[in-house]
Amino acid sequence: MTNKPSFKIALSGLLSAFAIAASFLETLFPLSPLLPPGIKIGFSNVAVMAAAKNVSFVSAVSISIIKSVFVLLTRGFTAFVLSVSGGLASTVVIILIFSDKKGRFGCIGAGLMGAEVHNIVQVAVYSLFIGKAAFYYLPVLLCFGAVTGTLTGLTLYFMQKLLSDKVLMNNKT
Repeated sequence: MTNKPSFKIALSGLLSAFAIAASFLETLFPLSPLLPPGIKIGFSNVAVMAAAKNVSFVSAVSISIIKSVFVLLTRGFTAFVLSVSGGLASTVVIILIFSDKKGRFGCIGAGLMGAEVHNIVQVAVYSLFIGKAAFYYLPVLLCFGAVTGTLTGLTLYFMQKLLSDKVLMNNKT
């Protein structure tokens, strides 16, 4: 990937737009007949992971915050608090995973661990609103988080392969 500042700014903007669009599209096509309440695949998290892997810590955190502001505008304050808390916690974990020079976890590990941390933090924050009962839902969230985190990690993996072949490697100027 190129290290030109203009390229990184443009990529951050594109990833932000993708995150908002993916978040919006997930609300249009609810999987509620197939999934328990509150479960989303979280394709918008692919943008955060891509920013953490290819751009910078600041870009990944910014996209996470932008996603949460979109949630505030479309779903309200409680959803915003849950989104920003889970999103920022998972972003930090994802950044730490991609900072590992040995690359022990990769895209799937980042997606999986990011999803699980996101769910744990959201439940902890939600418990401040409704009490300890929130933790009874945690096993369900962790099971589905393993599946959705793996799915978003795989999405990032294949997206990286596509971009490195088509865009990132051809942008040497």
